[in-house]
Amino acid sequence: MSLRLEHWMKYPKIDAHCHAGGDHPGDRLVATADDLGVVEMWCSQPISAGRIAPMEEVRARNDKTLEAMKRHPDRIQGMCFVIPGYFGEALAEVERCLDAGMIGIKLYNQYLICDPVVGPLLELASERKVPVLEHAGYLSAPEHLEKQPLISHGEHFKRAGDQHPDAIIIHAHIGGGGDWERTVRAMRYASPNIYCDTSGSNLDDGQVELAVAEMGAERVLYGSDGTMAGGVGKVIDATITDAERELLFWGNCERILAEQGRKPLQVKGERQE
Repeated sequence: MSLRLEHWMKYPKIDAHCHAGGDHPGDRLVATADDLGVVEMWCSQPISAGRIAPMEEVRARNDKTLEAMKRHPDRIQGMCFVIPGYFGEALAEVERCLDAGMIGIKLYNQYLICDPVVGPLLELASERKVPVLEHAGYLSAPEHLEKQPLISHGEHFKRAGDQHPDAIIIHAHIGGGGDWERTVRAMRYASPNIYCDTSGSNLDDGQVELAVAEMGAERVLYGSDGTMAGGVGKVIDATITDAERELLFWGNCERILAEQGRKPLQVKGERQE
């Protein structure tokens, strides 16, 4: 292993987009993260496919995330999943989870991020100064849109940022499929509080570089969404400066946490073997 690669593999990383489930939530995730220098993961348990699930199921998913936080208090931060259409119940669930120690909100594709029904959640996020991570992607194929008719893309995120400029909103997985170039470019002139994360199993060359060029390194977060080795690799391999790489791996998440008076779970510094 080259000295450069060894340095960046050991460099401490915060993963802004993770999921921790199963009977022992977080155990496998943490074990894998150990090999990649990922010292902190922001985790949620969303309900996918646009399904409007019962509120009891939503709470159960969040309870799993809270369990993962308790099992790994020095590694896992929680993101509260809610379905905006539950209105007051969704707001109450976010308050419950934030009061229990979670650091943000997770939305899926039940509603567009700029839909008025999402507005009260974005206002609450602004008040509590917590980030909102929403499932996203610029899909055009009819067979894909049929399954996700309300998936948000960069234009929707820009609109949401214009409507709620104080809300910290994260466009999930630019590597999740679809036209990632178009969705990133649509956010170029969005609110400075609109971010994207680099996660997704699509590892096309140039994703990270385009995001940094169009949005600025200060608005791009490292994330994996389960593609952990590939996700770390594409940030290490990206043609960006080392200072920009440090922002993606650590600095931007640290700044987002500072907005709510928090710090990363571990002190920054290279991992000790």
